[in-house]
Amino acid sequence: MSHTSTPALGSDLATQLRTATPEDTGRLVPFINRVFARDNYFKRTERTNAEQVAEYLQKGTFLLKEDGDGLLGLIYIELRVNGHGYIGMVAVDPDRQSRGAGTEFMKAGEQLCRDHDCRLIEISVIDRRPELLAWYQKQVTKSLARLPTYALKFSSCHATSS
Repeated sequence: MSHTSTPALGSDLATQLRTATPEDTGRLVPFINRVFARDNYFKRTERTNAEQVAEYLQKGTFLLKEDGDGLLGLIYIELRVNGHGYIGMVAVDPDRQSRGAGTEFMKAGEQLCRDHDCRLIEISVIDRRPELLAWYQKQVTKSLARLPTYALKFSSCHATSS
């Protein structure tokens, strides 16, 4: 998958998204760490670093939305084998959450997976934040209503304190 051009996507937000490049790493790392800072109580480290972002960029795609206030948010997508896709790391600027951007990022991620013939989209969520689990479950329910011929595999994963 090319990391230099924005894939064709269906939602309004999607028309404003761009695909991250390795040059974005210096912006992505602090943004992701800021968005996921509340999770540090169980992880005891920052969410990511430059090496991990480089690995993500090798395996998949970050779709970004920027505006006059900077980076609004992002979503990470992997296109895996056998028609499987993976959506993760939906991240919206904490000062601009609860305005629908996360839902639009989910739609864009789903569309990218569908555009690449994914029939199953996997989502994993750390189980230490009930509100986050509830948000993803709500998104999956909405997705299944929109995408009756697609399957979404939602699972929570246990956070470890290391």
